Amino acid sequence: MATMQGSPLAREERLDVVDALRGFALFGILLANILYWSGWGMVTDEQRIAWGGASGDLWQYRFHHLFVDGKFYTIFSFLFGAGFALQLERLLRRGQDGLRIYRRRALVLLAIGVVHNFLIWDGDILLLYALLGLLLPLFHRWSSRALVWTGLVLVFVVPFAGIALFDALGWKPQDVFYSLSNDIAQAQGVNTAPEQILAWMQREDWRGWFAWISSGPAYSLGLRLETWRIPKVLGIMLIGMAAGRGLTDGSLLANRALLQRVAIGGLLIGVPASLAYAFRPGQGQADWPALIGTMPLGMAYAAAFALAWPWASRWLGVFSAPGRMALTNYLTQSVLGVVLFYGVGFGLVGRLPIWGFYGYAVLLFVAQVVFSRWWLARHEQGPMEALWRRWTYGKQPA
Repeated sequence: MATMQGSPLAREERLDVVDALRGFALFGILLANILYWSGWGMVTDEQRIAWGGASGDLWQYRFHHLFVDGKFYTIFSFLFGAGFALQLERLLRRGQDGLRIYRRRALVLLAIGVVHNFLIWDGDILLLYALLGLLLPLFHRWSSRALVWTGLVLVFVVPFAGIALFDALGWKPQDVFYSLSNDIAQAQGVNTAPEQILAWMQREDWRGWFAWISSGPAYSLGLRLETWRIPKVLGIMLIGMAAGRGLTDGSLLANRALLQRVAIGGLLIGVPASLAYAFRPGQGQADWPALIGTMPLGMAYAAAFALAWPWASRWLGVFSAPGRMALTNYLTQSVLGVVLFYGVGFGLVGRLPIWGFYGYAVLLFVAQVVFSRWWLARHEQGPMEALWRRWTYGKQPA
């Protein structure tokens, strides 16, 4: 592979608090994704009550909607935008072809996301991040103020305006992809009735697994359209770009007054809306409590994490190692989720109680903390991060 102009960023240039915050977000994403690997998030309300009891179903719903749902992909999206600004500013400062390197890096991530989305798990976020990431260079000359205001419009205005428009037209674009997903599965002999989803996931034959994998991406795209995930993620990335400039010159983390305003403002907006999200039955990410409260509360998490870092880095630093290996750990979580839970693997889907699948998520992350520390004591990067670097720069990783 031909060597591109430039070289990877040195380890000394990384910010430990950013690595730790990324690791914290990775843990939250695992708590969200475990609902789908375990089968809990795929079954009907009646099946969940039969599975975990009425009280168990209620507290899990409230816990997830109040503390988890959407908050951690917010942090991940924010850090992706911040990382773009960090990387680009440093590369350009060193006289390298920053945009060319960045685009190649995004294309490599896109290839990884395609494999992950179509061959491992359709809940993939890498594909969306890479595609939106390819748009970020269009904004790199914008002022920070323009980035923030555009981001806020994409997060808060576009979804409400879009929902109103589609309601007026009587059209739901997500239904096109839900129907396509359903047709792909049914063409392969699968009963796609909601009450049969768990039985489908438990199937031990590879034909059932192929039907799941081949129909999943269309369903996933429909879900992203329904929840307005695409403009929201792009908006959060743009806000992250503005923040990344502050990380580059060291002003953001030193501005504790700004961090306090973000934390307090995020809580004042995010907590009431998230309470409505958690205590109103049947709420989804396209309903107003989630559209209003998810992003502010996620940003409050991030700001509070940064504020606590100077005096709590000894404890929060536990997230640093898995955060430095976020790609490796994210993909590992997906592979293990499929192997352990789906019928073609160990078939634990639908068989663990609520405390069981949440306990598994905690134990898995603890194991990833231990493994990440062990690996990074011997290597500069995680294995997938090293491959990502090699495919980007054309150099053999150390």
